[in-house]
Amino acid sequence: MNDRYTTEGPKGQTRKSAAAAKPKTKAASSVHVQPVEKTKEQKKAERKAKEKEDRQRQRNLDAKYYNPPTPEYKKWRRIWWVLLIAAIICTVVSFFGRSAIPQELAFVILALAYVFIIAAFFVDFRTIRRIRRKYQEEMEAANTKAARAEQKRLKAEARAQKKEAEEKLEAAKAEEAEKAEAKKTKRGFFGSGFRLANREKMNAEKAAAKAESDDAKNAS
Repeated sequence: MNDRYTTEGPKGQTRKSAAAAKPKTKAASSVHVQPVEKTKEQKKAERKAKEKEDRQRQRNLDAKYYNPPTPEYKKWRRIWWVLLIAAIICTVVSFFGRSAIPQELAFVILALAYVFIIAAFFVDFRTIRRIRRKYQEEMEAANTKAARAEQKRLKAEARAQKKEAEEKLEAAKAEEAEKAEAKKTKRGFFGSGFRLANREKMNAEKAAAKAESDDAKNAS
């Protein structure tokens, strides 16, 4: 019914839509799938981040358990202080007592100072650090055990509370059932029993009335 197609002139053409003029693309061509395997840079960055986290955790532990309250640590700490003080005294004597003592003795005292310093460093980095690390491991293990024990206790309490709630619910249901049964029995006793008594009474009255009517008929 369009005039373009009913007239004798040249027929028109329907204009194509703008959507039809767009270039067609493949389905899901804009979706980029991330490769599952990690690159070397990503692995290296993750490894560095993990190492940094481990170092920070170790620093926190060292600061937390720096002075273990154990007799062994206190003994070696006293030894470390004695060695350090002896090294300081020998150094001071070797430098400021050269005018009063022979030079050879001053060098010997200075050598002793170096020996005491090395011994103090050895005690600090070898023995004291080992004691600290051992104390850290023991305390962390104890904390882990305590946390596990606390979790077990909480789970046991939750189970006990759940069981108690279930028992209370079962007791409430049993009590409700007993009440319903008692109510049903009471209703039957006061309902059907009375109805039966009334029915029997009515039957007796009807029988008595019938007997009186029969007697009256016989008398007449």
